[in-house]
Amino acid sequence: MPSPRTRSTANRSGACCVRVLGSFRNVLLGLTGLALFGALVAAAEKRSYFGCYERDRFARPALTTENLDECIDNCESSFQRYAVLSGTRCSCTNTIVTRVVEDRECDQPCGKQPDQNCGGVNAQGVYETGIEVAGPVRNLRIEGEQRESTIAIRWDLPPEDGVLVEEFLIVAEATRTYADYRIYPARWTVHNSTTSFEMSSLNPGTDYNVTVVSISGKGHEGGRASIVGSTEIGRPDPEPEEPTILRRLESTIQIRIPRASNNNGPVNYYRVVVHYVNSELIQQIDESQLNTFQKSKENKVPYYIAAELEMKDDEESLLFTVGDGREYRSYFNPPITARTHVHISIGVVSILNHVVKVRYATTTHEQHQYPDHHHVNLKTVELERNETLITILTVACVLFGIVLTAAIVLYVYLHFKTPTANTRPFADHHELTLQGPILEVENNGFMPDIYEQRGFEAELRDIIEGLEPAKNHPRKYLSLDINRILGSGKYGDVLLGSLQGPPSESVADRPAQVHVITDDMEGVDQIAFLNEFRRLTALEDHANVILFYGVCVTPDWCYLLFEQMQTTLKQTLLNARVPPNVSSAKFSTISEEIVVNILCLVCDGMQFLVDNGAVSKKLCARTVYVNTKFEVKVSAFGPPLHTEDTNQPIDIGRWHAPEVIKFQNHSAKSDVWSFGLLIWECCCLGATPFGGTTTENLFAVIRAGQKPERPPFMFEDLYQLCLNCWDLDASDRPSFDELRSYLRQTLPMLRYLLSFERKQNVQLPPYLPHLETVE
Repeated sequence: MPSPRTRSTANRSGACCVRVLGSFRNVLLGLTGLALFGALVAAAEKRSYFGCYERDRFARPALTTENLDECIDNCESSFQRYAVLSGTRCSCTNTIVTRVVEDRECDQPCGKQPDQNCGGVNAQGVYETGIEVAGPVRNLRIEGEQRESTIAIRWDLPPEDGVLVEEFLIVAEATRTYADYRIYPARWTVHNSTTSFEMSSLNPGTDYNVTVVSISGKGHEGGRASIVGSTEIGRPDPEPEEPTILRRLESTIQIRIPRASNNNGPVNYYRVVVHYVNSELIQQIDESQLNTFQKSKENKVPYYIAAELEMKDDEESLLFTVGDGREYRSYFNPPITARTHVHISIGVVSILNHVVKVRYATTTHEQHQYPDHHHVNLKTVELERNETLITILTVACVLFGIVLTAAIVLYVYLHFKTPTANTRPFADHHELTLQGPILEVENNGFMPDIYEQRGFEAELRDIIEGLEPAKNHPRKYLSLDINRILGSGKYGDVLLGSLQGPPSESVADRPAQVHVITDDMEGVDQIAFLNEFRRLTALEDHANVILFYGVCVTPDWCYLLFEQMQTTLKQTLLNARVPPNVSSAKFSTISEEIVVNILCLVCDGMQFLVDNGAVSKKLCARTVYVNTKFEVKVSAFGPPLHTEDTNQPIDIGRWHAPEVIKFQNHSAKSDVWSFGLLIWECCCLGATPFGGTTTENLFAVIRAGQKPERPPFMFEDLYQLCLNCWDLDASDRPSFDELRSYLRQTLPMLRYLLSFERKQNVQLPPYLPHLETVE
């Protein structure tokens, strides 16, 4: 127990603490009150009386009120700088159009605030609202049709008499999406004179709350305008898994379909695709030719849609029997032909707002438990047929034993009963000859009737017969210059030619690239050619893709005819270089605007190819063609042509993406890598990318992280676009649609992208022809 002295000391210490805490609390309360008082004073100063002015009888009142604060609040919320009161009439304005009068003219007190004046008989009291930021844009609206990854908006500028707008901040925030990952808000800043914008790189199948914020001086955010916009659903992502083959019987295959996810839209249906595969001529599924069983049979296509199925929300997989002879959502599921090589693929169907997007699984042999020739699950089949096989083998063994025993007995009998002397004379011995006719036995292996693979020529003939008559040209209308070989590739040579129109039509002769199809192609090249040619014939004409005139077929030759443009983009760029010894304000004879516009048109052509499932595989300045009107066209088929000056073959490997160099994995994203190099090539007026290394060492250089350097006349924003195209992860590269949107948006602001003005110590990167050609 503490002593009285100790307790007294403790009490004094506690009292001291209480006094200190009490003092500290008082200080906090005082500071808080001071802060509130300061805020009220600041607010009062901002909303202070401005003066007495002559009454504006043409002003439109915003509301009728006897409360001054209500009038000021209303004007502040509409981002007007002044609240004007004339009796009970409250109006808002950014500019005062009447002249100032003496304060005694404003002698009418406000009804609910008599200590404040509300103008006079012929006067009006003006108060400042304290607004120091710009008002919102007006009439914000969505423009154009829905697209997968972009939303276009348009607006009217805020009133010009308000606070000056420095720039606009655009924010797109996802409010509803099918993606299973978080979508972060996207932000863009545009110039204060901009009235439209296309937001790119958005997630497909997503609703966005789009807000446009007016930014005034010192970065202060002002008025906001918002609207809801949506992107169109995209191709399902990720790719669906292939099904698991459970067992195969004579005419059916039982499969398990796993549940699929889709970040780009809903999953409505699952399609079952049957693909008869021929080992000698393997054809990948061409989605444009995928159809019902009956249509595929008529078109002699070895794959068809067998069913379209729904999966319940509580199911993780779906069991299905391929070949059961039933119909599923208008798709007939016919029996599987026995002893055939069959792959089963699954397609995910996404439907929203009458837009349909489908993606199919890539099939591999791993879908079968045992990758034998016919892809039958032998273990399952043997279990089902085990008893039958045992019975058959037992009977066969018994019969064989009986026959063998009889043969041995007969042999022994004849051996002892037959005379051993040779009674025939020597001269009567003859060679063994066949005196009757020889019958040839035809070995007819079984082939399914509608999936019979007849080889390269038959497949090529089918494609040509499917062309419209206007694209089949008689040989007499085609002139060839056999001395002008424009290019050479694995499908054959390219000659210069001329295509004449029929005499009945007044059509001028058209210069043509004539691709002479060789008959010496390897099997792999034949497959690739058929796939490319089939896609080519399905393409419609496009303003930025070299036109396909058609074919000319003779008993000995097959010619593919294409539009012949005047010159390549490469030669145009090289011709635009102004020599250093020539006095000129710029080092290019073509403008920055023309260069960027050319890139936009190339994007248009490449996006058209992507939309139709085609891949260029060779995009560079030498495979883009330009005429004197700067009309731009991309080559979609065949090899790069020889150089125009030395007629040497082109080495296209310098423009290939790393996955193409290493694995020959061509895709739309590998074309995007090439397009990034094309941007650099155009800005550098035909310079050679990766000029410090050979093609053989290119992969090691890229893997080490090296990129073409940014020249001083290409600014950061455009170079960053190139770096995005050169991402080592192909999935992170932008699409051609996104590239096109960005380039078109920046056309009005070229000074931030590119400048061909000649400055001291600024030199163009070199053009090195020996690195771009094959020796």
